[in-house]
Parts: sequence; C-alpha cells; structure tokens
Amino acid sequence: MYDILLKHLEQRKEPIDVIVVGVGFMGFGFLSFLQKMKGIRIPLVISRRPVETRLLLKNSGINVVSEDIQSTAQIREYADKGSICVSDDLSLLKKYENAVVLEMTGTIDYGTEASLIALKSRKHVVTMNPELEVTVGSELKVIADAHNVTISDVYGDQPGSLSRLIAQARLMGFKVLMAGNMKRYLDLHATQEQMAPWAKDKGLAVRQTTSFTDGTKQSIEMDLVGNYFGMKVLKRGMVGPEVSDVKEVLTKFDWDNLPREGVVDYVIGKNLFPGIFVVVEHTDPNQKKYLRYLGLGEGPRYVLFEPYHLCHLEVLQTVVKVALFGQETINNSLNPINRTIAIAKQDLFAGQRLDGIGGDTVYGMVDSIENSEGLLPVGLSHHALVKHDIKKDTPIKVSDVVLPITIATRLTGYTKPQHRFQPVNSFFTRMINLF
Repeated sequence: MYDILLKHLEQRKEPIDVIVVGVGFMGFGFLSFLQKMKGIRIPLVISRRPVETRLLLKNSGINVVSEDIQSTAQIREYADKGSICVSDDLSLLKKYENAVVLEMTGTIDYGTEASLIALKSRKHVVTMNPELEVTVGSELKVIADAHNVTISDVYGDQPGSLSRLIAQARLMGFKVLMAGNMKRYLDLHATQEQMAPWAKDKGLAVRQTTSFTDGTKQSIEMDLVGNYFGMKVLKRGMVGPEVSDVKEVLTKFDWDNLPREGVVDYVIGKNLFPGIFVVVEHTDPNQKKYLRYLGLGEGPRYVLFEPYHLCHLEVLQTVVKVALFGQETINNSLNPINRTIAIAKQDLFAGQRLDGIGGDTVYGMVDSIENSEGLLPVGLSHHALVKHDIKKDTPIKVSDVVLPITIATRLTGYTKPQHRFQPVNSFFTRMINLF
C-alpha cells in the first residue's frame, strides 16, 4: 500500500492541496515534515492565533506569507510559489477549492465548527482529534455521508494505529479478541500543577499532558476503537492489568468467556513501550506449528504489537488514502456502543465550573452506552456549571450540571438551539436547528 501511495504522489501533475486547521505541537510537526514531500502541499493554515503562527513558521524556515490574504486566487498563487498563507477566517475552508481539510485543533468546539464547514462544503475531513471523534464524531459522520465525503481519524494516534494492526491481523486470518493500548503510568487525580514541569520538558500543553496521565486520553482512544469495530469494554474504565511485558496480557483475562465481538482494554507497566497491541487466535488450527516456528508462542492465543506510534509522521497515510480513494482509517461510527463519561476528580461544589478534559475537576472513563445512560460525556464537560455538591470519584450526571450552549452540545442534542425552531430528539431536526 505504501508504495502505491508514494507512486501516486510522485506522479501527480497537480499536488493535493490540504488545508490544515490548528498548528499545535503535532500540527507543526506535520506541516514541517510535509515541506519535503512531493505531490502534496499546504496552501493555507487556519489558526486562531495567525500572527503567532506566521512567526513560528517563519522562524522555523518555512516560507509563509506575512500578511492576511483573503483572496483564494492569491492563496493559490502563493502556494504555486511554495509559500503558505495563514488566516483565522474559517470561511476560507468553504471558499478555497480543494478536497481535504486536516483538523488538528486539539479542541472540541472549534474543531467541530471547522469540521462542519468543511463537510458542508463537500470536503473530506481528516481529524487528529479522538476527543472530537468520540464526542461529535457520529453526528459528523451522518453529515459526511449525506454529502458523500469521508470523515476519518488518523494513522499515528493509537486508534488509527490499532485500526491498521487489526486490519493486518484479519488479513492474515487471525480473529481479534482484544485491541489494546500500552500505558506506563496512571494517576486518576493528576493535576495541571503536578504535570506542568513534565509538560514543559516535553514541549506539550499541560492540559494535554494531564489528560494522558489521568487516563482520560486512553479511555477516549479505546472508546473510539471500540465504536468503530463494535468491541466492548469489560468494565467502566477497562481492566488495565499491570504487566512487565506486553505478552503477559495472555495470562490476565478469561479469554474463553470474552464477548464474541472482542473487547478493548489496556495494560500498564513502567517498562512498556508507548505502543499498541492485539490479542488474536488463528482460525486455521494448521497454523499453530508455523506460529510456534515464527516465535509467537504455543498458542492458541498470540500477541501482535507495535512498540511505537509515530503520531504526525504517519498522518499523511490517512490524508492520501482519503484524498485518492475516500478511504477512512477510523471514526466513531454511526452506532457507537461505548461512551467516555465525566467523573469528579475532586470534591465539587455547587456553582463551580468544570474545566473539562485535562483539567483539575474531571477525568474520563470509558463505559458501555447502556451503563452511561444519563451520564455526562467528558467531551461536553468544559464550562458546565455544577448544580449541587458532588463527591470525588462520582460519575457526573447530565442533570447534575447546567451545560453551556456550544456547537458541540447543540449538535449532540444536549442543549436547545437559540432560535425559533423547537428542538426534538431526531438528529435530522437538530441539523435543521443548527443550519
């Protein structure tokens, strides 16, 4: 597949134009690396901080247009000369003629707004944003399907990497029993103050780092994998056994009594690589001697794993597959079976505002849709107003808070749109109310 993608890019007479929304840590890494690739380019970057973004690109040796350009013809002219335009104007997503928008905002509301504009303009949307996917991804997929375009998260993040590994396993005749994440450290009550030094050392946002440490990010990622592949969780927050080697997962579960569709989970250990794994068994019993010879063990179950995920460097694989073939890597599906709910990270008090994913007030845990009925999705928790005191480690109900009216809470039907239409529960009516 990789040689096919490279060949397509190298032989193109006209490059694939990709608009990037958001230039954070990963966004910049992708943008910088793409300068060396043939057959694809970034004519336009949308940023909420265009002045700072231009300065970042300029100081990093990337050709960037110094002024704000609104003319799509001029943007294309600059792109032909090898320069990138930067703007904070989301309407350019609609005006500039191209096929793919890469959403890398790391936010839910702003990312949703950008994605909606792109999809309604009949453009494919590639997200590097599992938080957005599990919060509004199913609603966005309805819109994408209606406009005959694709929405997909990426290779490089754990969900996309697991999607690829699952596909590889199935193509080799394996049945996937578990898709999993490898984690080194977990502190459900990690605070931004605790994580600030580590975040600074790694060049990451402290909110992002906190969501890694308190397990929210992991729950969200496995939520997304489970929804796409129809794989369940065994318990709220998953099991997460401690291991010193990923292959020890084979001794940690009752494999004969797992759900037939498979499950998502994780293992934790300080010596683990930041990678992904699947537990499989082969459908052909004659393969047992071959798998023993190849070093996978005695069976009947085996662990396939990748000890890394290369984040922004792998994103291009999804972008090109979407641009050329409309082929998704992973998304939240039209019928999600899991949800990541908000749980109080500390004792909460009436009148307090929740600070959302990666903050000090909540952490997220994945659970089944059935067990999450009436509970607050963690992706909608930001700025929610607490109605009454809530004890630490208590799942937060939607009825426990007053949700802000945002594009995400409206799209998902949790708040009423502020205009003349009377909202009902149907998705179609919510779309009318929004647009």
